[in-house]
Amino acid sequence: MHCPECGKLLDLERHGYLVFDGLVWCDGCRTYDRELLWPRELKDIAAWGRLLAENFNFELVTLEYLDDPGVYRLEETILTGEADHGRRIICLYPPGLRLATLCHELAHILTGEDHTPEWAVTCARLTAWVKTAVAKNQGPPGNSKVFSLAKLAQWP
Repeated sequence: MHCPECGKLLDLERHGYLVFDGLVWCDGCRTYDRELLWPRELKDIAAWGRLLAENFNFELVTLEYLDDPGVYRLEETILTGEADHGRRIICLYPPGLRLATLCHELAHILTGEDHTPEWAVTCARLTAWVKTAVAKNQGPPGNSKVFSLAKLAQWP
């Protein structure tokens, strides 16, 4: 895959340097909308998961949450989430309570694949849909468009 704007070859294994938004872009050409990156409560992420399942017509995926830093803090990085394709479970860690992470892990579940082109396209579609829903304030009931700094200050 290549960035549709600059033509750079995209390494899907280095997905932290990519932006999934309708298409797959390098992070030099596109950035995520901040609403996709703000930390949210698990109940909000779960509500978005239900909304995505309804709109993309797939069976609801189970979400688990683990806040043990020994599990998600690795030597050179941190885990934000993990998808178990077989059991259709997404495990989220505190750094992954974000809409972008939900879309990333859902794409793994929906495709049954790791970081492949099919996964990347699915992730880009899910993320673009969520971005549009947030912008139009059409998220789950009780979810506001803007994640307030007051909420961020209360986040664990």
